[in-house]
Amino acid sequence: MNLHHLRYFLAVSRTSSFTQAAQQLHVTQPTVSGGVAELERELGVRLFHREGRRVELTMEGRTLSSYALRIEDLVDEAQDRVSAGGPVAGDSFGFGAIDAAVIYLLPDSLGRYTDQHPDVQLSIQVAPSRYLADDLLANRSEFAVLSLPCEHPRLDTLPVLRDEMPLVVGAHHPFAGKRSVRLDQVAEETLILFHPDSVSRKIVDEHFGEAGLSPRVVMEMRSPEAMRKLVEAGVGVSFLPRIAVAESLASGAVKRVKVRGVTFERDIGLAWRKGRYFAPAVRMLIEDFLASFDLVDTWRQRVDSVSN
Repeated sequence: MNLHHLRYFLAVSRTSSFTQAAQQLHVTQPTVSGGVAELERELGVRLFHREGRRVELTMEGRTLSSYALRIEDLVDEAQDRVSAGGPVAGDSFGFGAIDAAVIYLLPDSLGRYTDQHPDVQLSIQVAPSRYLADDLLANRSEFAVLSLPCEHPRLDTLPVLRDEMPLVVGAHHPFAGKRSVRLDQVAEETLILFHPDSVSRKIVDEHFGEAGLSPRVVMEMRSPEAMRKLVEAGVGVSFLPRIAVAESLASGAVKRVKVRGVTFERDIGLAWRKGRYFAPAVRMLIEDFLASFDLVDTWRQRVDSVSN
């Protein structure tokens, strides 16, 4: 059912005249007559009694009028809401983030956003980077904050933070008093590492593999918080993101130990589907997050140059 035809129908029902309806809508009278005639053919009924130049609604016309008025109101409401230029009550969207990003990088931005837009519903998928990338490709999320690299021809990324992953040990571990250790010494320790499907784990495995070492992995986990607690308790040692252990290092609960000749680090960044349009509600959250890293203009240039 054509919306233009419904508008012509409503205008005729209000004015009781095809001519006046055309004048009101700034179209020709044949356009209005043709639109109403098309509606009648589509529905298989007569919508107006025609008596000279004056017309009146038939019983079927009165029924359609009640629905058409509701449709007109819904269309106006949709136009007002979609073109509002910012978040409005009832808006909702989802995005993804790795565990460390949710815990250490996003809370301030999320706090400001929910304070300013309490009626916008956010859905956050916390998962390893590879699954977050899958969600982006399947259009299940607007963007993701994940570990890089994340290479796919349909995805674009922006590095946000280079996060070192130092070797950390408990305060009473034998390594705690050393300035540095060799990688082969670390391989003999009880290691608590991320799951093999994470970017952080792949970085660690690559360094051991290049050295021809097979580390003794006792535990594999997804939560950097849980891993940090186990290191503090002396259960094992781990390579953990600096953002995840900053407080523990400051308090002395864990100690950082340098590994000779090796640097463990990863990039955390923003990822999104190439060419994606970002609604104002989504842009506001992304830009608040990127403002902390002075990357708003860089992101705008990347996104707007593609979408324009």
